[in-house]
Amino acid sequence: MATDVRAVLEELTAYPSTEYPFLSVYLDMQPNIQGIRFQTQELRQELDAIASRVPGSGPHHESFLADRERIMNYVDNEMPTEAQGIAIFACNGEGIWQTLELQVPVQTQIVEDRYPYTFQLARILDDYETFAIVLAAGQTARILVMALNEMERVVETEASEEIRRFDAGGDGQMLFQRRTENIIKAHTEDIAAELEHLIKRYDVQHIVMASNDSIKGAVMDSLSPAIKDRLLDYINLDPRSSIKAIMDTVGPIITEAERKQEADAVVDLQNNLATQPGLGVTGIEATAMALSKGQVRTLLILGDFQAAGRRNPNSGFLYTGLRTTDPYDGSELESVELREAFTALAVQSKTEIQVVESDKYLAEHEGVGAVLWYNDTQQPQTVDTNP
Repeated sequence: MATDVRAVLEELTAYPSTEYPFLSVYLDMQPNIQGIRFQTQELRQELDAIASRVPGSGPHHESFLADRERIMNYVDNEMPTEAQGIAIFACNGEGIWQTLELQVPVQTQIVEDRYPYTFQLARILDDYETFAIVLAAGQTARILVMALNEMERVVETEASEEIRRFDAGGDGQMLFQRRTENIIKAHTEDIAAELEHLIKRYDVQHIVMASNDSIKGAVMDSLSPAIKDRLLDYINLDPRSSIKAIMDTVGPIITEAERKQEADAVVDLQNNLATQPGLGVTGIEATAMALSKGQVRTLLILGDFQAAGRRNPNSGFLYTGLRTTDPYDGSELESVELREAFTALAVQSKTEIQVVESDKYLAEHEGVGAVLWYNDTQQPQTVDTNP
């Protein structure tokens, strides 16, 4: 599922702006406090409101009507009720129809514009990175790979031979103990080898290990640096635990790791600005320019960031203010929602996007900033962005 979301995100952000209405629909499917799930009436009302703004005849209106009918048919007859969130992207005039059924919550959002709204997809990929949970015992182990709150794979390992009870003492007991240790060591090495394979195949970002204390040392000795770099915690958890019990235990660990990752990214930005000013920017205008020039290594953006701007449809350059033409090539600029425009540019340039839930420093700098790949010392002449 994570791969699907990323592929859809990359595909959507590659589309140029269209003259046809482009609908982006996010539906929160979680029950409210009354236990009621998403109500289709809210969607119908919003689509009716959009219909009143779309020209009443011609291909643009026909495209919208086709999309509205298809969306409502999907919601009424095809949408899985077990999903926590739904994303729909539709533009009949361009032949675009894409649905995503998610096991993570989304914020209900119904938008019509000339391009898809993809910030929520980027936020999901940032908040729900792929992780592995290892439930290890001396003779058996389970490895769960979780992506976007869905279990993608369960791997089971087993020791090469059974450890049998041995009651005699003396040299026999010593030989038995040594043999037992060798069996456990070989098994923990198998666990580590399987983890290495899963890291490469599924791009696992985080690992949580769980076992009893008797084999913890053997397990840790078997882990490679690549695994240890991804290890968030080593906890005690019954290897026979249910998926729900596992998620209830591990969920807070993953959330804490994400919050720490956000805080570290802000500190990294502040350090760059303090020690290497050319490798960091803050604020809307500077971030827009850095993204436009392909300088950005990591885009930091508050979750509630909102700002309007302009974009050159030919070069992709972004501008703040009310200027209507590009000062460099004279192209007519189109209005854009900068949160979406920043997301699209970052995705297309393979830039890391770090969505920060809350941070005082970013809030004081217009809610956005960036760590840069290189110092562009030759700044273009400053242009007044007001008409």
